[in-house]
Amino acid sequence: MVLAAAACSGESDEPTGLETSAAPSETAAPTTTEDPDAAAVADIEALYQNYWDTIIAMENVQDEQASYAALQQVAIELIAQTQIANLRGLVDAGVTRDGEPVIGPPEVTVDGDTARAEGCVDEDGWNVYYNGEPVERELAGPQPRVFDLERVDGRWLITELVDQTEATITC
Repeated sequence: MVLAAAACSGESDEPTGLETSAAPSETAAPTTTEDPDAAAVADIEALYQNYWDTIIAMENVQDEQASYAALQQVAIELIAQTQIANLRGLVDAGVTRDGEPVIGPPEVTVDGDTARAEGCVDEDGWNVYYNGEPVERELAGPQPRVFDLERVDGRWLITELVDQTEATITC
């Protein structure tokens, strides 16, 4: 039996202006220089976690409609449709899951309106069942997961689930 399991934005609360309590003759000098990509990185980190929360719920609960709507918030349409097709395959094969993987924080690189997120995911604690019976599987420990992202209409979306052999991180 071959088992194929799918493995496959927040906003800043920072103030936008300087306080105007200084005397007119004083000038306020900025004390820190903000990284222009910091907001993008924070958005992508949140999106990465939302993606995994959606995938875990999708495979554990197997609610196609809720999963599809959630996937559309974090990924392009092609990825949402592909993940739903994977879910249908699991359901048709009698495969269910419970538990959850351990999701490490992603390393994010931003280049304008594109980005890559790489993180380590350990699926050992995410149990797989075939027709209600546990599936014996080799535990692999943490494995890299790589996603390409793009800013679309002002928000980040996952545009590609990249083969883990392209990862630059080591888990």
